[in-house]
Amino acid sequence: MKKTILLMTCLLSILSIYSQVNIGRKRGLGNLYVVEHKDKLYDHIRKTTTYFVVPDSLDFNETKKVIEEIWTFNTIKFISEIDYKKSDLISTDNSIIKFQDKNYIKTKQTIGLNDERIVGAIDLYKFQMFYYKEVSKKDNGKIKKEIGQIAEIIFTPNNYYRFLATDLDYTGDFEIGYVGRSNLIKTGTNEFTIKAKDDGNSYEYLKSPDSYNFHLGYIKNYFQTLNNKLNNNQSLRIRDEIKNKDKLKELKSKTLYVPNWLLKDYSTFKLKVTKVLKPEELFEDYKYEFKVLTNNELNAKILNKDEFYYLMHTTYNGEKVVSIINSLTGQIIYSIVDNSSNLIKKSDLKNISKLIK
Repeated sequence: MKKTILLMTCLLSILSIYSQVNIGRKRGLGNLYVVEHKDKLYDHIRKTTTYFVVPDSLDFNETKKVIEEIWTFNTIKFISEIDYKKSDLISTDNSIIKFQDKNYIKTKQTIGLNDERIVGAIDLYKFQMFYYKEVSKKDNGKIKKEIGQIAEIIFTPNNYYRFLATDLDYTGDFEIGYVGRSNLIKTGTNEFTIKAKDDGNSYEYLKSPDSYNFHLGYIKNYFQTLNNKLNNNQSLRIRDEIKNKDKLKELKSKTLYVPNWLLKDYSTFKLKVTKVLKPEELFEDYKYEFKVLTNNELNAKILNKDEFYYLMHTTYNGEKVVSIINSLTGQIIYSIVDNSSNLIKKSDLKNISKLIK
């Protein structure tokens, strides 16, 4: 069945996220807002053994080493995706951290027409930490389990990483993948067809994440935030704002590091980068030292345990999050949310500069 997108913004809204840590009970599958956990849940999870399922796209030993060094909340063990599928970890004594790499598209069939319209999209491209609320065995011998979410760290692919349809017409279930840019050129900006397989014009389907920030250094800092919040029985919501003025003032004499992809200016309608700003353009109103590095360079510094502050930009459904993170501790010293733009702007740096003053 042909699946045609008539409201392209539904897709773009979820594809503009770069990362977000949520700690709390989910209100719904596609709802990023969470309800605070009660203290007794944290106490329970502390007693469980957490199994970290290392994605195939990450080096197992390196990931294990990095996360082991920073994880203090409870006992943690590491397992590969292959071994996880073979193992039986369904127990109230266990909690799981696993990478989920699917997205779900809710569709509605048009009356009288042989096509479906996208009416909603749910992003499930994330690390999810969950536990087993209850485990029991049915009369037929099958295991019945009830799962509860503890936390999630959400990632989204870069601007060119798109959906590839799978053969699941009745569910509208899609997997992450590439769609050929040539298809977007031939059709209008408000309508294009998602192809179910690589037709030679599309990029090769990739299982591994292709994200601006799915790198082990950033992942380390996100898990430091998660670990510290769990240790303090604290939830974390997407709209939480942070302005640590004492820490920000350290940037009077310290360099703010910046990943070079923040200089990209892109069009959500053309689905491409339209230009790359010069550093001095973006930082025109930032009055202190800064340095632009590639992702590899910045992540190498984080993994080398150098201490510095770096700028991070995230968005979700038109709401922009600009944050500054300590590379050694993972502490977020600045995080502000607004809906003025999906892109980081000179005004964002100007506002930070005023707080440093």
